[in-house]
Amino acid sequence: MTNTRTATRQKTNRYLGALAALVVMAITLALAAVMAMGVSADNAEAATSVTKTFSNPTEIRIPGAAVVDNCSAGPTQGTSFPYGNHISVSSFARGSRIQDVNLTLKGFTHTFPDDVDMVLVHTKGTSTRNRTIMSDVGGSTDVNGANITLDDEARFNNFMPNDGPLVTDRYFPTNVNQAFDDNFPAPAPDNTTRNADPKLSGFDGQKANGSWDLYMRDDAGGDCGKIAGGFSLQIQAS
Repeated sequence: MTNTRTATRQKTNRYLGALAALVVMAITLALAAVMAMGVSADNAEAATSVTKTFSNPTEIRIPGAAVVDNCSAGPTQGTSFPYGNHISVSSFARGSRIQDVNLTLKGFTHTFPDDVDMVLVHTKGTSTRNRTIMSDVGGSTDVNGANITLDDEARFNNFMPNDGPLVTDRYFPTNVNQAFDDNFPAPAPDNTTRNADPKLSGFDGQKANGSWDLYMRDDAGGDCGKIAGGFSLQIQAS
């Protein structure tokens, strides 16, 4: 009788042990499935191509203390104000990468646009890229309140004119004299790290979320201007 009870108890213990192992295995598999579903959802969300527009409407004076209606009454050479015009992007899905970037200057006015140089910087964590998106264009012809979009997919051969005039239009980013040193003071990239290539496709593949800073300078005296409505970025990412 005692032997029978002992055997029964041993069978019961083995059964309970196997049942406990099955429960642990089921919980483990369920957790793994939940995690996999979360990753798949993130990847699916990131795989969907999305285009968003981000703006900084702050007026930009070029140079910073310019008296735009009477250039001779103020400085006519130097960095813009603000210097390092900022846009922060954080609304793309985790894992999204840049596919395309377009930049629009809203209400660009200057009495000698050839003086104006611009470098755009994208930063995410320790990763930074920059492009000299506009330099030495427009000649000496006044530009007045133009809305200028820089787009690598602008219509065929529509580079910004070297000798002007600049008018409201969609242009290829243009740096006429790429071999020339456009000296941007810190915190803009210096000439050892600044990329003279103007193409916005240089940002493709970077993480879509991050910080964007647009640095401008007037590289010669005698003239001044402003960007009345600041600038915007149109970013496509997936």
